[in-house]
Amino acid sequence: MNKLFSLFLAVIFPVLAEAQSLKVGLAGFGNPTELACFVHSGSYRILADGTEVGTAQSGDYLEISWQKEGLALRSKSGEHWKGREIKLRATDWDSEIRLRSLVPKKEDRIYQENLIFRANRQGIVCINELNLEKYVAGVVESEAGKGLHPEYYKVQAIISRTYALANKGRHLTEGFHICDEVHCQAYGGKARFDENIILSSWETKGIVLVDEGINLITAAFHSNCGGRTMNAEDVWSKPLPYLVSVRDSFCLHQPHAHWEHSMLKTTWIDYLEKKQQISSDSSAQALTAYFPAQKELLFSNGVPLKEIRKDLGLRSTWFSVYEDGEEVKITGRGFGHGVGLCQEGAMKMADLGRKYNEVLHFYYNGVHLLHLSVLDFFRDP
Repeated sequence: MNKLFSLFLAVIFPVLAEAQSLKVGLAGFGNPTELACFVHSGSYRILADGTEVGTAQSGDYLEISWQKEGLALRSKSGEHWKGREIKLRATDWDSEIRLRSLVPKKEDRIYQENLIFRANRQGIVCINELNLEKYVAGVVESEAGKGLHPEYYKVQAIISRTYALANKGRHLTEGFHICDEVHCQAYGGKARFDENIILSSWETKGIVLVDEGINLITAAFHSNCGGRTMNAEDVWSKPLPYLVSVRDSFCLHQPHAHWEHSMLKTTWIDYLEKKQQISSDSSAQALTAYFPAQKELLFSNGVPLKEIRKDLGLRSTWFSVYEDGEEVKITGRGFGHGVGLCQEGAMKMADLGRKYNEVLHFYYNGVHLLHLSVLDFFRDP
């Protein structure tokens, strides 16, 4: 299918599909035992185990506490309700709640639309149920931050939307679709620090990335590739035709392009000897001089580089090693797993005037940009 035709459809096709919503598990809150909810705007219906028991208006305060038999909800007027599940259902498009964990204490966050609270053995499970596009804007802000080029925000919105929908079943056994941590995508609630994030997210409303079979792709991304992205099979279990290595010069002078880590030479050698049971002096000496000309999968003694990165908390698997007195210096390139879109490279491309579709086609091979409402039309019967 012609890429320009795909983009044309994505831009002009009317939004016919029913608005999608997501249930996001707020794992960042853990399992608190006491919560405070401030109705920031709009109004809410209060449901306890599915039965409406009251309402809350802008400015109202609600407190939820965990008990062995379930949850207890108390309003500022002194009303009490109990249930295994408490739901605050928004009655207005702009309804928002400021959520605060009292025990343990955690920073407030603002959430749009519905909040669901469930009791488990450890405390309260918190879930935000909201419109897909509001969620996408929140992810873009959490993953990218403020003050970037609007065209980059369009890039991040499309890959975040695609990733969310492709992974919508990841946490279904826990009662929600995806979580708010990097296990899925970082999500800190409402996007509120850069209006361009919200505008760019809504300007790309419903647009996703699909492969040749019109299936949502695994829209992997990372902070900085160091100059070359990785093939999917080099990091994960199987190859994907759209996640192939590309040379990327755009990220080379960005903040996370280079890094350095130091450790005692004896600690480094001991670590590698334990991984491979190497004990000879000659082998140990060879372990402190490693200068790969390109990205490799294995260290010089055969240990997978992704294991070294994980064990030592390094920023990437692309690094050199050399002796510096009693220490070894590990100097590396890039930040992250290296598969898919390089965020800092994409940011630079946007700054240079590249459009979001150009950026996406640079990092993802042979993909198409389509609106959700036309996916079934293009799929085989």
